[in-house]
Amino acid sequence: MPVLGGKVKRGASGSCLPAPLALLSWALISLILLSFFFTSQAVSAAPSSLTLVQVAKATIDNHFSDHPKTIGEIVEALSKNIHPSYRHSKGLFITLSKNGKTRACWGQISGTENNLVAATAFTTEGALTKEYRFPPIKRQEVPGLDVQVTVIDRVEPVERNVSLHPLLDGLMVRSGGKAAVLLPGEASDGHYQVMQCKVKAGITPSEPCQMYRIKAHVFR
Repeated sequence: MPVLGGKVKRGASGSCLPAPLALLSWALISLILLSFFFTSQAVSAAPSSLTLVQVAKATIDNHFSDHPKTIGEIVEALSKNIHPSYRHSKGLFITLSKNGKTRACWGQISGTENNLVAATAFTTEGALTKEYRFPPIKRQEVPGLDVQVTVIDRVEPVERNVSLHPLLDGLMVRSGGKAAVLLPGEASDGHYQVMQCKVKAGITPSEPCQMYRIKAHVFR
């Protein structure tokens, strides 16, 4: 998951719904959300109750549709009348998993869009088109995908001897031009979180580095 100039990477997370439930979920979103968003009525009165996970799923469904809209059209439609809690810029990550293994993920620590709906749509499209560490996701995989949206609240520097809580907080490490991120829940032990993050960044275990605690909200 390239971040900060394309140099930050992260690991796997997420779980997968049973196939029948996942298929029903995707089918309902595809039939209801996509058919609704891109009518003239939808553009004039876009719903304000969509969750960020639903926005991500609608973006995925559009990506694989026979006649996809542009990502700009999706953002324009979904950004109408959005919930007040989404009307701010935050860093955001999209993780797409299948059978408990990451299939694609993309994101950034700092906000790049003026609202979270736009950030979710653009970041989801990035996970589908820019992720280079995994084979591209195929249409037939969509019903089995588990979607996670992680919204970054704040990033704060920490001292090396500070206790870490990886189930609640993510971690970013930096040393020179090398950096990596583990999101909340991607490690269960503080020591492992630091070591795994350094490995992903290409930082040796004995090499000093700057560490930053990541406070975030995770939506599934």
